[in-house]
Amino acid sequence: MNKEIDKNMDLKMFVDRLIEEKKFPENLEKEVIEQIKTDLLSRVEDRINMVIVSNLPEDKLEEFNQMLDKNVEAQAIQNFCAENIPDLAQLIASELIIFKQTYLS
Repeated sequence: MNKEIDKNMDLKMFVDRLIEEKKFPENLEKEVIEQIKTDLLSRVEDRINMVIVSNLPEDKLEEFNQMLDKNVEAQAIQNFCAENIPDLAQLIASELIIFKQTYLS
């Protein structure tokens, strides 16, 4: 399994746990829960993207945008971010904790 699939699975598991911890009513329709999951996943991805862009050195932003415009492989983009953003994993983890606290409060 490649890292992109792992990352998506991890985010989906994160969203699933949020849904469980939020304790929605059991009689809520399955379609509604699926829509909530889709919306949450999108919001989580947006927050992660925000962390990446806001922590990427200014002199690397143009190169990053070019990679996105050229639809470069996800693994190459992840490697680029990891090489150019110190403590990226910790930054993302912190953002996910903040997101969880905000969502569950």
